[in-house]
Amino acid sequence: MSIIHTELIKGIELYQKNQYQLAQAKFKYVLSKDHSSLIAHRYLTEIALIEGTAKNHIAPLIACMAAHPASSELSYTLGMCYQQARELPLAVAQYRHALEMFLDTPPIHSYKQQPKVEFDTKIHEALLWKTLALLRQENIKSFATAGSLLGIIREGAILPFDKDIDIGVDWGQMEQAITLLKSQGWHEHMRSYDLINPRCFAHPDGVTLDICGFGVDTANQQTICGLWMSDIPFEWNRITQYPTLNLVEKTTPFGNVWHLAQPELILSALYGDWQTPDPLFDTILCAKNIRSFSLLTQSFVYSRLYKLCLMSEWGN
Repeated sequence: MSIIHTELIKGIELYQKNQYQLAQAKFKYVLSKDHSSLIAHRYLTEIALIEGTAKNHIAPLIACMAAHPASSELSYTLGMCYQQARELPLAVAQYRHALEMFLDTPPIHSYKQQPKVEFDTKIHEALLWKTLALLRQENIKSFATAGSLLGIIREGAILPFDKDIDIGVDWGQMEQAITLLKSQGWHEHMRSYDLINPRCFAHPDGVTLDICGFGVDTANQQTICGLWMSDIPFEWNRITQYPTLNLVEKTTPFGNVWHLAQPELILSALYGDWQTPDPLFDTILCAKNIRSFSLLTQSFVYSRLYKLCLMSEWGN
């Protein structure tokens, strides 16, 4: 086994242990010996994406692609860098290119799909109500939304296959809500994936939370939410539209909370036929209330399709 290969293996092991600085040193050593190492470039870029510095890796990736023109994964990774850099037209072009290359010549081996971990629904549901009760005490308009709302209304409990809890808040109170969450031990996870809405937080108990800001479009008085980035034209965002939100008080073992007066209207807007379980429903791809096929919508759709194909989740 060559020294370069040995250092690559060590770098990957360090990366998997979240020891990013040590992993960077290994990958940089590899690149000092082999400037076109696809694996080293990809992992260094993955670390930069985590740290929010992916823009610095755009030029090296472009140079690496010249040596590996058939690599769909390099094109996909470059797309992520452009997305983090807010260069969404270029991100969309790279995601589409990656998907087209993959579909033309799929790799022999696909990624091993990670098993879905079912979380402790009792812990998650208790933390959902506790957090909503705390927000209610501070007069922050908040409510269960998305997958959490779907589980509560359709199943009477948090969905066992969900990955987090979802809380909606008044967009004008987002910062107040975030300050309150941080005072309770929550910390922002992965810089909320470079989004200003929703914001993603992790709890010391291992629970993750998406706090979603709902506002009103002043142009048409439409209630909106979605996936939003800063420093881009607002119409580039992935905007979702909802009926008017009306809240009522709900009593829980953890105190009074706000709750949607007509949750079925919100669920219908997002899921369509929300009463029929659909294990393949992917909110990024299938949400019924997306305003337009905007640049950020395209970025998320094409990147998600690429990853699903790579993991063979959709078969042939």
